[in-house]
Amino acid sequence: MAAAARNSKAAQIAFKKWINNPSKVMAWMAKYDIDRMLKEGDGLAKIPNFLPEKVADGALAMIESYKDEVWNETSADRDPSTNNIVHKFWSTKQAPGLQDLVRAMSVLMPGRLHTFSAGKYVRTNHIEPHDDRAYADVVMEDGKVVQCSRDVAVIWYLTKDWQESYGGVLIDCETGDNHVPEFNTLVAFRIPRYHQVTAVAIDRPRYSVFGWFLLPGIHYD
Repeated sequence: MAAAARNSKAAQIAFKKWINNPSKVMAWMAKYDIDRMLKEGDGLAKIPNFLPEKVADGALAMIESYKDEVWNETSADRDPSTNNIVHKFWSTKQAPGLQDLVRAMSVLMPGRLHTFSAGKYVRTNHIEPHDDRAYADVVMEDGKVVQCSRDVAVIWYLTKDWQESYGGVLIDCETGDNHVPEFNTLVAFRIPRYHQVTAVAIDRPRYSVFGWFLLPGIHYD
């Protein structure tokens, strides 16, 4: 246990050093042209080895260290009048170190408004089929509130050695493809796109960082 704790601490130190080095972050992210990748992938892109392995190790160690009180239940019952579908998982936006990671991930689509969270799925957690269409009120630097539409969804998987039988699998309902969470792999897709997450079937959490890049205005019905 002591060795594991030391390894976790060392991984987090390496993560913080890299994630707070703007030149390294910018140079790494410059190789990703998400708009082009989405166009070539018919609206969906998958990027293995999204960040350097030591950074992914540190991000996982950081998120694994979050105490239960940091996580907020994200859930709803089915309600057609509000476009709600059945879903339940855990998320956080304010945990220590997370904003540094969000700042780095925002460089994936420079200049775009965005919202990201850490996610945790435990046994039975899932999301029914849905297309991610939603609006968000964003407070700009001048205090003006702008209604924005989700444009690109992003999921960065951070759990090691995950198997399809464990559940928590992203199913692309438009192609029927199953995307089993792979450590340090990012999946991005254009919204709207129907997808679901299968129920986690084991007593082991599945971690990720997820969120959306936004566009000002109303871009779908």
